Amino acid sequence: NEYKSYLRQKKVEMTGNSLASDDNKKLVENYKESFFKEVEKVLSDVFPKKIMELDELYKSDKLALSQLTMVRQATQHSLSQVVVTEENEPPPSKRKRENNGAGADIGPKKTGQVTKNDVVCGLIAIIKPEIRELVEYCNQVKMWIQLLIPKIEDGNNFGVSIQEEAISEVTSVCESVKVYYDEMSRYFVTRGKCASKIVKYPNLEDYSRYLLEWDEKQFLHIRAITNELKMIYCCMFDIINKNFDKIKHPRSQNNTNLIY
Repeated sequence: NEYKSYLRQKKVEMTGNSLASDDNKKLVENYKESFFKEVEKVLSDVFPKKIMELDELYKSDKLALSQLTMVRQATQHSLSQVVVTEENEPPPSKRKRENNGAGADIGPKKTGQVTKNDVVCGLIAIIKPEIRELVEYCNQVKMWIQLLIPKIEDGNNFGVSIQEEAISEVTSVCESVKVYYDEMSRYFVTRGKCASKIVKYPNLEDYSRYLLEWDEKQFLHIRAITNELKMIYCCMFDIINKNFDKIKHPRSQNNTNLIY
């Protein structure tokens, strides 16, 4: 009898309308409540601080246009580590061709290495953590809004449409920020290829000029990214703050206050 009662109980649980047990649902609800508080604190406290910090960085001497002179000097220093020498003896492959009557040209050769641009690398070290942090915040905000979407019902879905629009905006921002992170890595790949050409072809000054232009471009790009990150924080805060009531309570008729 006890076994049959147990089977009936399990059948009721399996055919019920609930996906999980009451205990598991309570665990999830407790997590959601804690997560909501964490994200709302990020929106109300962290976002305004990040706006001011990035604005201060953008206006600082580190990213001033006058800093381009330091970028050029750092590039020139990296190129000064490469020394031009005369190649007195051809490599084995050329020596073999010479012995066969083909001959080999003996000309200048560069040795040493093209070192990194310390100014640009220092700025990358500052801005990359900011990019990672913003991506994490975007994912948190997106999850926060998704968990606030109510049960699907007919009618009274204006607030839900606002939530969906906010999710779309945050997702778009997150993807654009990830591109910035990839661009930081591509800078080193392109610079490395150019540096190898400088060592391989010492007579072509265009490669040295390209390296100088590439470092300047990266500095200006970092400067633009810093301003863009500030604008993203500002726009996300503004959109969510203006629609906080509808995002938090999409079907509520009560007019609650905004974040503050």
